[in-house]
Amino acid sequence: MDVVAFYQGMIAPPAPWRVCRVAVDPRGQRVDVWLEHGQGERFPCPDCGIALPVYDHTPERVWRHLDTCEYQTWLHARLPRVNCPQDGTRQVPAPLAEGSSRFTSRMERRCIDTLRECSRSGAATLAGLSWDEVDGLMARAVERGMERRGPELPKRLGLDEKAMFKHHRYSTIVTDLDQGTVVDVIDQRTIAAIDPWFAERKTALKGVEAVAMDMSAGYASVAAKHMPQADICFDHFHVTMVAGRFVDEVRKAEQKEFEDKDERTQFFRSRYLFLYNEENIPEHRRERFEELRAVAVKTGRAWAIKESLRELWHCGTLADAEAFFRKWFWWATHSRLEPVRKGAHTLKRHWNGIANAIVRGITNACTEGLNSKIEKVKRDAFGFRNKDRMRTAILFHCGGLEMYPALP
Repeated sequence: MDVVAFYQGMIAPPAPWRVCRVAVDPRGQRVDVWLEHGQGERFPCPDCGIALPVYDHTPERVWRHLDTCEYQTWLHARLPRVNCPQDGTRQVPAPLAEGSSRFTSRMERRCIDTLRECSRSGAATLAGLSWDEVDGLMARAVERGMERRGPELPKRLGLDEKAMFKHHRYSTIVTDLDQGTVVDVIDQRTIAAIDPWFAERKTALKGVEAVAMDMSAGYASVAAKHMPQADICFDHFHVTMVAGRFVDEVRKAEQKEFEDKDERTQFFRSRYLFLYNEENIPEHRRERFEELRAVAVKTGRAWAIKESLRELWHCGTLADAEAFFRKWFWWATHSRLEPVRKGAHTLKRHWNGIANAIVRGITNACTEGLNSKIEKVKRDAFGFRNKDRMRTAILFHCGGLEMYPALP
């Protein structure tokens, strides 16, 4: 078998294309393969699909293909153009690549697999590409995946903020709670920044049934404006954060009341014990914790109120949850602890969202988990300076997109 026949079988270009010439450069570790089509072939118009004779050809184009025995392989071809009576002169698509890409579809698929397994720097080294070429491949893959996803939105959305850059520069992460994927990344977290994203998807938002978020007034107002039919849900995690915060505020205030400096220092060093749930307190620290509760009476009472609130999530019905919360709210507001009282009123103001989360069983745990994955993407890239590239990287790794180019 000669080298032309070998590459004809290995590359397998779609008819009517065939390999006509091969040049091997051992010194440069490069293989160049030329493709041509037969005389008198007819090609369909890219717009209307009518089969037409060749009008002329473009200048020769070159595409990077999969390596051959560690030799870079490049395909060459002059693409035909057809003169359509309806659409005018149109270029015929490349036989082994999509659009204006400089890589064949098989090469792009290999690069996508490599990018999923390692950093951009590692993928560029393994594929023998530059960072700009890898960024271009990633951007095309995400664009392709977003087009295939279409305008539809999941029935259950998650909204959360994520610190992306230095100096407290945040973005808003929109997630699919059912699939565990990122729907999109919106620059900033203000109402003015996120409102246009929702306004552009007004029709698709009609199918959203529930939105999980923190207790941010901004997110809640945008959700109520664009998704009035959806239930706003404040999940377990953020409710627990409110309770943990008022315990810590009571501890700080009580710590200042200790007259003995050594006793105050010891209390400070054991402060994290009051952040544990009861079943998670380390056994070797439990005795010390009980000693602190006996000494720091106010902090111990705030911690007990926080622990009692956790039973709210075990209520089987909305009626049970409402009855439990009324009792808990009375206890918290009559505890003579100002931070606890304020925290209880905060939860009461957001009760409708908390009740929705209990009834629907929705949490923002998926979104918080994706935030951890996003943090890993940032760390692997050693941070981002460009918000568009950051969005592309997040959607590439966390979007659950179908990004592979079609094979011929």
